[in-house]
Amino acid sequence: PSKASGAQVIDGSLKFDDDEKNYLKRTPSSVGNRKTWTWSAWVKKGEVIASGAGRQRLFSVRQGTTSNQTYIQFRDDNKLYVEGPAIAWLVNTDAVFRDLNWGHVVVAFDTTQSTASNRVRIYWNGVEQTLSGTFPTQDYADSHINNTLLHSIGNEGGAVAEFFNGSITNTYLIDGQQLDASYFGFTDPLTNTWKPKKYTGTFGTNGFWLPMDGNSP
Repeated sequence: PSKASGAQVIDGSLKFDDDEKNYLKRTPSSVGNRKTWTWSAWVKKGEVIASGAGRQRLFSVRQGTTSNQTYIQFRDDNKLYVEGPAIAWLVNTDAVFRDLNWGHVVVAFDTTQSTASNRVRIYWNGVEQTLSGTFPTQDYADSHINNTLLHSIGNEGGAVAEFFNGSITNTYLIDGQQLDASYFGFTDPLTNTWKPKKYTGTFGTNGFWLPMDGNSP
């Protein structure tokens, strides 16, 4: 990103190698807001996922080794999916992501919304995506994200599978707020491209920022 445009300068990224089974994990010690949260990251896919070649997870929360889980993933149609526990909801982008350049993804979740399509919102490079599938019911409270379960970046968590192949940087989880992409990026007027900016709001109980720049453990 260009300093001249006022964009946040990102100094590096964390590479995830699916052959080496790289991933990050953390189990929160207390329960946060399971109805409302936002996940944001800059992502660079390492490959176009071939048909039948499996799935790759960006962010996942799993109850042990059961199918009771919530996750954000790319599937072998190269669409982005968000699924809830025991398929309580499952939505996907109509858009297909085959570009291997950097892109910014935001998943904004809030089951208190009265309109079903507002309960899961996905943004790519600042543009809200058209979604298909089944949305969570109003006030659904069991998303697992922000629960005291294993949270993982880059794989399926308890099953240790579906490893991401690529790079991730500047990752946020915001506990208790449904935020659009403008909180994490902006359109550079000099180049008309989407650039990162540092989030300056509150994080909630289990929120975090992972720079993934090689400087901040």
